[in-house]
Amino acid sequence: MDQSTGELIGRLSRLEMQQARLQRSNKHLRIATGALMLICGALFTMAQTSSAVPETLEAQQFLLRDSAGKLRGAMGVTSDGAVGLNFEDASGRTRLTLDLSSTGVPGLDLYDQDGKLRSTMALGSAGEPGFGLYGSNGHLRTSLDVPAAKIPGLAFYHEDGKPAWGVP
Repeated sequence: MDQSTGELIGRLSRLEMQQARLQRSNKHLRIATGALMLICGALFTMAQTSSAVPETLEAQQFLLRDSAGKLRGAMGVTSDGAVGLNFEDASGRTRLTLDLSSTGVPGLDLYDQDGKLRSTMALGSAGEPGFGLYGSNGHLRTSLDVPAAKIPGLAFYHEDGKPAWGVP
């Protein structure tokens, strides 16, 4: 009986060691399974988010900024219903504007390095085209237009803005 008791104790020791190994292995398996489930959940969530560009983007105003955060352009609708596009140089001066008035009249204005209006092109309310060139003092110096009578006109102005010559 002593032998069988010794064998039984040896066998129990081996079983206890195997059980401890299985418990450790089971613990590692549970950790690995949890991590795998967490990764799969994250991948599933990331797959649900779309990286596609939206078809539309709506706003009353869009601002364009350079890499330093400085305002370089804007597009928007004013309170009276006019729509405009404005570009500024690196110094913050307006250099170009493109607008459509609330009545539907389009216009394009060009400004010099000092922010002064130097050229304008627009259509009148009846669709008659006009083009104007301005001096550095802001006075109109040259104009070309087709008024309502459909007779083209060309005019030149003195530096003070007073008419110098024109046809018709």
